[in-house]
Amino acid sequence: MPKILLFFSLLLTCFIAHSQVGIGTTDPHPDVMLDVNGGLRIRNYNDGSDNAAKDSLVVLDGRGVVHRIATSTLLANMDKSLVKANISSSASSLLSITIGESLIKFDNTEFDIKGEYNSSSGYITIENSGIYRITSQILSSSTISGLVLFGLRLKIRKGGVGSFNTAAETNYTGLSAVPRTISTILELEAGDQIAFYSYNDLSIGVINLSANAYDNYFTIEQVR
Repeated sequence: MPKILLFFSLLLTCFIAHSQVGIGTTDPHPDVMLDVNGGLRIRNYNDGSDNAAKDSLVVLDGRGVVHRIATSTLLANMDKSLVKANISSSASSLLSITIGESLIKFDNTEFDIKGEYNSSSGYITIENSGIYRITSQILSSSTISGLVLFGLRLKIRKGGVGSFNTAAETNYTGLSAVPRTISTILELEAGDQIAFYSYNDLSIGVINLSANAYDNYFTIEQVR
């Protein structure tokens, strides 16, 4: 009799040691030891350090299973905005420079992860709020008089309504062979629009831009 009791005690111990626990469910998922169907409240816990999120985070996958993953992995899988466009060689002579501003339309989109750039309008419409790194450059292959102030402007239209306002600018007097380049970081909200303009203080007609795509371009990258 004692041997029988010992056998069943060992059998029960093994069953408990390897069994699953379901709370709010009679069919726990086979991949987990504890399956909770419903809200989970933790009353007591230890505070982590401020650097904890720099290392790893706890996340839920599509099945609701908890995993610990590296922060770098999470950031790498975020669907961030990334756009690059340039002016093709066939369109490089079509920049009409009048007094004041002229909208620049970069006709060749190299890549646009979220489809935010409209090459017909020349506008980029931000899909998600965040911090963005924006760069742009144009380079003239025509002679620009030393009396002409010629530059490049980055302008933002908040919420896609109203007027565009200058967010960054670069300009020089004359200096045809010097590229006009902008590089800045801006905090933008979903629906904000970006556009690039040439600027000059005297009418100089139509100028030729460099035929190299890498001389006339813009890039927009969401960094956070």
